[in-house]
Amino acid sequence: MVALSPNSSEVHIYATNGKPSSTKDWAKEPAFVLSEHTGYVSGIDWCAKTNQLVTCAHDRNAYVWKFSDEEKKWKPTLVILRINRAATTVKWSPDGTKFAVASGAKVVPVCHFESSNDWWISKMIKKHKATVNMLDWSPNGKFLITGSCDFKARVFSAFIKGLDSEEDDGFGSIYPKQHKFGEILQEFDIKSWVNGVAWSPGGKTLAFTGQGSTINFASPGETESQLIRTKTLPFLHCFFLDDDTVIACGWDNNPHVYKSKGGEWALDRKLDPETGSAAGPVKKKAFGSAFAKFQQADTQGQKFGAKKADAGIKTFHQNTITSVFNFGDGKTFTAASLDGRLLTWAA
Repeated sequence: MVALSPNSSEVHIYATNGKPSSTKDWAKEPAFVLSEHTGYVSGIDWCAKTNQLVTCAHDRNAYVWKFSDEEKKWKPTLVILRINRAATTVKWSPDGTKFAVASGAKVVPVCHFESSNDWWISKMIKKHKATVNMLDWSPNGKFLITGSCDFKARVFSAFIKGLDSEEDDGFGSIYPKQHKFGEILQEFDIKSWVNGVAWSPGGKTLAFTGQGSTINFASPGETESQLIRTKTLPFLHCFFLDDDTVIACGWDNNPHVYKSKGGEWALDRKLDPETGSAAGPVKKKAFGSAFAKFQQADTQGQKFGAKKADAGIKTFHQNTITSVFNFGDGKTFTAASLDGRLLTWAA
């Protein structure tokens, strides 16, 4: 199955009929509609290990959903996040024991289940100075990388005593304060809003994208990062297919593949061939011709600058890519865009 929100306060769950990579074979109507939220749903994550959904929304709440085999429906548990602004995204830790929520309240609640009281409790990471746009977990589930509108990408300790292992995992020399919850362990200034962040599966590389049409790559513990300035519109998301492959996408409508060769990252290719519905490239006009067009529009009452119907967008995604989900097989992911399309990609 697949869970998505159609730009509303609801979450729709569709059956894939055993073909998750072939959207044309999916059920046409949702099998379940989850409607507890009262605001726009801004984040959904499904934990494969526990089969639990977590959702967050602009109503400043999160819900953890469990499927009841007896009642054949998803049952919600409200999580009080204690934030006074909208939640922007949510993500489970790799082992499914906790999740983190980014928010417009400049904080990141890290939530875990307290079995003695039978509820989810949250601990706050509070050191951001603006909206937190995106976050991602380290492979061991002890650290979070966050991207914020204060122009910073940061690595925090998300270690919770009694829940996480106190073994070193090789990060003791890199992050000496790794077991101090909420501690800033690493910080990067990229001179623009940080839209997307990612941690590689092997734990040795960080990636983050900026509103200034940039993508950065860094190593845990290092102060410098490799900056790549792109010729495209800014990326909203980035994630690792494997340790040497990153997918970045956003306002450009086209997923971009970045590869690492000898420790240096570079653009490898665009996944979309851009051979969609457009009849051809828009021809540039000389000043005189453009001025004549303006005069004609003025005298005939036409809308100036209106495009011809045949000058369509060439990419499969006809609008901004707003959400991505990595299948985890090193080659497949889904992407959703503002055109209402959910597409499966093979890289």
